[in-house]
Amino acid sequence: MGEMPRFDLLSSPLAGTSLIEASAGTGKTYTITGLVLRFILEADVPVDQILVVTFTEAATSELKDRIRRRLREASETFEGIREPDTSLSEMLSRQSDRLTALRKLNAAISDFDQASVFTIHAFCLRTLMDHAFASGILFDAELVTDQENLLREVVQDFWRKHFYRASPLFFSHAAASGMNLQGLRALLTKNAFNPHLRIIPPATLPDCSALELEFRSEFEKLSELWRKERDAVEAILAGSPALNRARVRAERVPGWVREMDAYLSGECMSCASTDSFERFRWQTLQGALRKGQVLTPNPFFHGCDRLEESRVRLQAAYDARVLALKVELLHHVRRELAKRKISRNILFFDDLLVKLERALAGPGGGYLAGMIRGRFRTALIDEFQDTDSLQYAIFSRVFGGGDSPLFLIGDPKQAIYGFRGADIFTYLDASREASWRFTLGENWRSQPDLIHAVNTVFSNTDSPFVYEEIGFQPVRHPEGKAHERLTIDGVNPPPLRIWFLEASRVTEKDVIDKGVAREYITEAVAAEISRLLALARENRALIGERPLQEKDIAVLVRTNLEARKIKEVLSNLGVHAVLYDIGNLFETEEAAEVERVLAAVANPGDAGCLR
Repeated sequence: MGEMPRFDLLSSPLAGTSLIEASAGTGKTYTITGLVLRFILEADVPVDQILVVTFTEAATSELKDRIRRRLREASETFEGIREPDTSLSEMLSRQSDRLTALRKLNAAISDFDQASVFTIHAFCLRTLMDHAFASGILFDAELVTDQENLLREVVQDFWRKHFYRASPLFFSHAAASGMNLQGLRALLTKNAFNPHLRIIPPATLPDCSALELEFRSEFEKLSELWRKERDAVEAILAGSPALNRARVRAERVPGWVREMDAYLSGECMSCASTDSFERFRWQTLQGALRKGQVLTPNPFFHGCDRLEESRVRLQAAYDARVLALKVELLHHVRRELAKRKISRNILFFDDLLVKLERALAGPGGGYLAGMIRGRFRTALIDEFQDTDSLQYAIFSRVFGGGDSPLFLIGDPKQAIYGFRGADIFTYLDASREASWRFTLGENWRSQPDLIHAVNTVFSNTDSPFVYEEIGFQPVRHPEGKAHERLTIDGVNPPPLRIWFLEASRVTEKDVIDKGVAREYITEAVAAEISRLLALARENRALIGERPLQEKDIAVLVRTNLEARKIKEVLSNLGVHAVLYDIGNLFETEEAAEVERVLAAVANPGDAGCLR
């Protein structure tokens, strides 16, 4: 993909659908506030008719505050009581009637409490309530913020229906496949409720009873053979000269025999295979013969082959049943949630999206879309990379026809984050359908040499983000923008350094164990931080004119566990650190300690709890 045209805040068109790709630090929020100004001044759109959508309450509050501030800055600039920045100065010069422009700005400021800056759910709720007849929403429905209790109830009903009377063989196989209550709940991600996604394959629950009977029969036959042939089998495996002792080591045979004792006792009948069981199969033993040798036959070896063949057939049927149950779970949850929400007259937040999209797609959808466009003359969607197919369908149906301006602003490089609800294919669809595609070309946050380094790294590959349609758009540093920089002994260190961990430095093996590598990296990072701070205490490591401080340094990690580990290592080196985002409080060691104390208090007679 070639380089995209750079977005010009002052001259880019205010019509059709524009997709603006905004990398980190390129002034995304500044661009949004500037577009709001242009719509007010150039298109005579009142502030309450400009729809601005973002994806969290916190982002909504911040964006609202930034827009309000920008309006005041523009008003003060037009009144001549504030020195304008470049874009405001140019915007001011374009206004032939400054008095009218000032009146528009002051009206926007005074009416700003009516500004339409919403989360996607708040927008849908407002629209459904404003157009209750057209959308078909129940007037008295209760909006429930937490669907977990109802979801757990539906999953437990499914579990009782399909697992309470399941055979022990299938139950153990399903449990090993993660089909417990927690595993079933984990399947129900956000996408499970997206009506745009089709569930495949069709759910067909195979009848495994005949294969179970066959397996049990072969198992019982083999158990009987084992009682008769156990000693003979052990003698063959431990002493037969026909066997290659590098493949069948005599000292391991007693352990295999004990494992076969346990397996065939009937207490742990399972269709899972084990390494020790494989050692007794005739087929396996034929591959362990010395050249030209023939092994003394024993019916037990052939019985193991028959049981294994039966096990493979049963396991395949069980795998198909597990898959069918997963599919059936998704259908069951969709059906049951809908029924129970209707009977209890409740809605979840995501139901707002579904109901609005269905209303727009239904027979009266064109009328409803026109009503929404009459209320909002333009729409700006912030953090568009976090939009899924359902959300995009809503915006596209209302604003995507070209009659109303629609701006989609986001960073496609972050559209890979599925855990945030992002959908890379939704982004690509929107990109193809947009009237114009732009990029914000200047990074105001980073130093010039770091920008150059990142540009160099990502420009050296054709598809740095896997999908060809998401190319790397290099950015530049704005002229005249100064940054305080790190210097060590008066020299700027390289802006981007990549450390390679050499296996030979930490292990004699060719491959480094993940745990060893993590520990080594943690210690190396902590040591580097300690070194820099030691230089700062000698006034050798400076940010501008002041010594480097702990607060100037950030360490990004993948998990909470890694964060706690590096904090611990830093503490051992005398470096103070704080965890910015600890995640789930109940996953911390402190929570585990509190749980143990509470258990001891609740069970004072339990010596184990007290210890």
